Parts: sequence; C-alpha cells; structure tokens
Amino acid sequence: MRKVNLPAPDKNGIIKALPKELSEENIYRLRKFGAFMFLYDFIQEHLVRPFLHKADSKRHHEIVKSLISPVKKSRVLDVACGTGAAIAYFDDSNEYTGLDLSYSMLKEAAKKIKKRAFQKSTLIQANAETLPFEDESFEFILMDTALHMIPDYEKAISEISRVLTAGGVFACTTPTLGFNKEFDATWGKNTDKQKFHSFTEADIQGTCLNSKLNYKRFDTNGGVLYFTAQKKK
Repeated sequence: MRKVNLPAPDKNGIIKALPKELSEENIYRLRKFGAFMFLYDFIQEHLVRPFLHKADSKRHHEIVKSLISPVKKSRVLDVACGTGAAIAYFDDSNEYTGLDLSYSMLKEAAKKIKKRAFQKSTLIQANAETLPFEDESFEFILMDTALHMIPDYEKAISEISRVLTAGGVFACTTPTLGFNKEFDATWGKNTDKQKFHSFTEADIQGTCLNSKLNYKRFDTNGGVLYFTAQKKK
C-alpha cells in the first residue's frame, strides 16, 4: 500500500502536493487555467457547454446533482474540482476533498467551502495522473467535465480506481463522441487546437474495465456523457 505524507495547508487552506516534474501538457494546462479563473464558471455555463459541447447547462447541473446528492457520510474526492462548482451538491455529512492542478482555481473553491459545514474538508493542488493518496481512501469520486483535458486520462482512471474503496463509485461527466451529430462534426477542430481528447464511449468503457471498474452509462446531454464506474469488490 502506498504511504503518503502530505504537507500542512498554507494560509489559504490549500495543500501543495504537485510532483516535482510535470509533463509539457500539464504545464500548458496549469498556465491556461490560472489565467482566467475569475471568468471560468461564466465561460463554462454560457460558452463551453452550449456552444462547444452542444449541451444544456441547466440540465447538466440537474444530472450532476442527481449523481452527487444521494452520497452521504462518505469520504468523497472531487478530482479536477476547478473553482468548486460541484461543492454545492455534496451533502454536509461527507468528508470532502477537492483536488486540482491550478492553485488559482482552488482559491476560488476555498470560498465555496467556507459556506458549507462538511464533516471535514481539504483542498489539494496536485496532478490527477498521480493522486497523492493511499490506496482505498475514498468511497466516492467525482470528475466533472475534465477527463478530456487530462493528458494521460487512462492513468488518471487507473489512479482513481486505486484510491477507491472496494465497491466505491467513480462518477464522471465528459464530452464524448457518438451522442450528438452536431457535436461530433465540430469537436475535432477543438481537440486539435486545445489538445483535448476525442474519445468514444467504448474507449472509456475499455479503460474502466482495464482498471477493474464496472462501467454504466447514466445519461447524455448533447455531446456530454455521464457515467458511473463501480470498483469491483
């Protein structure tokens, strides 16, 4: 079992646990998302989802809420939590941990954390491809609209499986080819420019299987796929 000793939180309540070396792709993401954190939520709601993902923003939140709200009295991990948009949907009885590559994003998430009464809350700056946690640390893990941006998404899913308890659930939302013709026709242009993945449901299902996760489609919304993957007992 991997042993992990994390440093103490800094003055903003954030634990800095980035690996010493990051890939060029992750450095690119780090610089990009730190530059417009104040507009991030607005851009996601009014530009990215409706125009790039061809998805309805209101319905997106309804689906995410239905995935998260039943989870209670659990250790939960929000991977690539960004500014903490999903924090509002987690029940206060949970122990919440938010992880993101961007320190600037986490500072915004910290503001949302202060408005909640979680049993315990932690914010960590770290890489989703190398999660700084011991094996079987969480009963529930969320990744909302980020999988397509993680350079080695297969490794990230493998790491998620490692830190999930047996029977634990990984819930994920991600733009995926094969559900919306309009999205499929335009997504390739965005992936080339922004270095995003163009995967299919079969790609994700296969990766989950390789990581000992039982894949199940939950819903779709435009070009966005919502799925759960339970770790085999």
